[in-house]
Amino acid sequence: MRVLFKNTTKYDKENCNNFINFHSNKYGKRELVKFIIVAIVLIYIFIFNIIYNNWYFFIIGATVIALISLINRKNNTNQKKTKKKLKQYTFYFYDRYIKIRYRRQFDRMLYFQIKKIFETEENFFLYTDDKHSLILDKDGFEIGSVEEFSKFIRKKCPFKYNNENK
Repeated sequence: MRVLFKNTTKYDKENCNNFINFHSNKYGKRELVKFIIVAIVLIYIFIFNIIYNNWYFFIIGATVIALISLINRKNNTNQKKTKKKLKQYTFYFYDRYIKIRYRRQFDRMLYFQIKKIFETEENFFLYTDDKHSLILDKDGFEIGSVEEFSKFIRKKCPFKYNNENK
């Protein structure tokens, strides 16, 4: 099979910040609503346990919340440490799949595994799940052009493609 498109993107601070800003603008309100609902439910449970003197459940609930917050904080610090390294990914687009190269490792991804695609002025964001995305810099195309790739990915994933250049 021949390579239809080739893109090399450096995952530097600028590209990562572009994705973080885009993602928070697009999905930040949804995350805030989820947090508020969970907080209201937890407050209700704690008040209910205090009113009915269920101190054991109150202590167990507080301990579980503290453990979850500690684990979450540890995960966030680990992510901050890994973001300091400059990474360069090369994406090879074939007719049936995408080959992703990082250093000497290769990974394959089928088009149906892409959850959502957003095209902005500078990048393409190919979401692999709710919070993770492949970032393709529009200046990084070595084989094919941005316009051709936009048409190609729109055909491959017609209901997942969104153009945010408007």
